[in-house]
Amino acid sequence: MPSHHATRAEGSGTDDVYTTDSSEHRLPKYRLAMLHPVRDSSATVPRRFATVPGMMTAPQRQFPVAMLVASVVIILLFTLGSFAVATVLPNQAINLQEGLMKAFQQIFGRLGIGWATAPICVLLAFGGIGGVMSWISGPSRGLLWTAREGEIPPILAKVNKHGVQVSILLVQGAIVTVLALTSFVMADVSLAFFLLSAMTITLYLIMYMLMYAAAIRLRYSQPELARSYRVPGGLVGMWCIAGLGFAGVAFSFLVGFFPPTQIPVGSPALYVGLVVGGTVMFTGLPLLIGTLKRASWRQKAPQVAPVA
Repeated sequence: MPSHHATRAEGSGTDDVYTTDSSEHRLPKYRLAMLHPVRDSSATVPRRFATVPGMMTAPQRQFPVAMLVASVVIILLFTLGSFAVATVLPNQAINLQEGLMKAFQQIFGRLGIGWATAPICVLLAFGGIGGVMSWISGPSRGLLWTAREGEIPPILAKVNKHGVQVSILLVQGAIVTVLALTSFVMADVSLAFFLLSAMTITLYLIMYMLMYAAAIRLRYSQPELARSYRVPGGLVGMWCIAGLGFAGVAFSFLVGFFPPTQIPVGSPALYVGLVVGGTVMFTGLPLLIGTLKRASWRQKAPQVAPVA
């Protein structure tokens, strides 16, 4: 019987190139937790496209095409990329910290260009930083306008001479720093990263469920309101599109509470409890602020300064 255990390849020019003793390729078993990467990126599509219809010359035709192309590209990139990593590496070598780097190391080692692994890792780091900047700037800018409308304390509406929302960024940085400390108290860094990602996207998905529900309600309460883009098909079209979107988001929301099987979670109940507790805490915080808000928080004439 051929062995299925992973071994290190000899004469490969690198110490960490894996191969398998069997000619039969084995892919990791399918798990619901594997949907997280696609779910995470798909959740950012509506946020990034929210203001696009107003910039288009023909949004009724261009916006659906743009959304379709973005969704297809995201699904293909993450699905094909995940399959590529699973094809190159044995199951036990795949992890969130270095799985992608190990895959590049394996490929480059077999091609005899192992030196290319380090530059690729640097480029991956820059790509990660770019993604983080997108996540930081967009929501914090939205919170600035929320502060100017008086929905959150006015101290968070403070900006510097370049119009950058410094108070919000400082609070955001402090919260993220505290949450990042979980990587020091948890036994596995992958678990800490996965847990924080699950809580983050779960909060996003709550907002999207509310937006889909609001879209249906607004079609009834303000049917004649002029909009940059209007879902075709009348009420039936709105129920089909928004209803399908709500169902998909609700499914993704539930997926976030499934602990990953390829990461040493320890107690599944503890993992689910942490995700639920974090979601309840960060969902309840704005509700608490809403009950405490005052009319004096609203700024009469907010000045819009350019962003550096």
